[in-house]
Amino acid sequence: MKKSLIALAVVGAFTSSAFAEGSNVQLYGIIDLGVTHFTGLQPSSGTGTVSSTGLDSGGQSSSRIGLKGSEDLGGGLKAIFQAETGFCAAGTNQNGVGTSGYCSGGGFMQRTSIVGLTGGFGTVVAGRMNTPLWNSELAADPFGGGLTGNIDNISNLTFANVKRANQTVAYVSPDLMGFTGTAVYSFAPTSAPVNLAQGGSTTRAWELNGGYSNGPIFASLDYLRVTNFNGTPNSSTGDAAKHWQVTGGYDFGIAKVTGLYQNLKIDSFSGDRTVWMLGATVPVGAGAVLASYGQVKNTLGADTGNDTAKQYAIGYTYSLSKRTNLYTSYAHISNDTNTNLAVGDSSTGNVGVNGQSSSGFALGIRHKF
Repeated sequence: MKKSLIALAVVGAFTSSAFAEGSNVQLYGIIDLGVTHFTGLQPSSGTGTVSSTGLDSGGQSSSRIGLKGSEDLGGGLKAIFQAETGFCAAGTNQNGVGTSGYCSGGGFMQRTSIVGLTGGFGTVVAGRMNTPLWNSELAADPFGGGLTGNIDNISNLTFANVKRANQTVAYVSPDLMGFTGTAVYSFAPTSAPVNLAQGGSTTRAWELNGGYSNGPIFASLDYLRVTNFNGTPNSSTGDAAKHWQVTGGYDFGIAKVTGLYQNLKIDSFSGDRTVWMLGATVPVGAGAVLASYGQVKNTLGADTGNDTAKQYAIGYTYSLSKRTNLYTSYAHISNDTNTNLAVGDSSTGNVGVNGQSSSGFALGIRHKF
């Protein structure tokens, strides 16, 4: 009880001045714990495959805690902020994350950390944030980037590590009859160190996103370019990575059907990496059945003819209340000879074995506050 009172006092001290000036601050979070079982994973040494069973933090959504709020500056202008950190509700996950990490985000308050202004002109924010590319992907994925069937298992965004970006400034236009536009520039999107004294070049990124959401329809088109992608600049090409993505969906009432297509090219490699997915969300009682099928073909560097992986997944979520739900899911990935993708959940980064299939099952509970 004393610890609870102390915690409330700390939060109250932090927010009291903000409330006094016409602001509002919200403490929020998610605690997600589930039992997971994965097969077809890469062993730490030797050959073959291994299986893993344990209690994971973040089966459906990464466990997190954050603060967000706004201050009314008058004339329709508001200051906004958000600071969010991941945490390992199970102490550590099966892949070892958690002993000195945060299970998601990469560090303290590194899931999201932004401040900005919003008004009739739109919204301008700066800090560390999700790329619009990832937000669009999550909207198209029936599993929302979580559970064992999530699109991140095969996504180009996971492959190229462009789900979040550091040192980022973003502008989001006002909503115009369902249409919005987003422009993003990152001075150093990754955390890779650069030695300028040795002729290194800082990685930069810029992104354009156009989206439409009105009634049962949503769609988005996205282009992201990351310079100096491999950290060793190529004098002739700059070694840029170029991402294209198209997403869309329609809610028929009895089912919501979604789709996604991604294409990634890197200047210093021939070929490309393409991903597509079809998904469905079907309301059933107090929950919903989730299903998807996706495929990735990676010909970056060379087209060997054995470079495709396929994933199918099915799951079910059941709402106990507006904030608490139960979930279960199953997913399977089949790998060609030269692909090694593995099934994982929202916080478990598993690695597979070339030519070997991988499967995963999850059963858990998620609570939002």
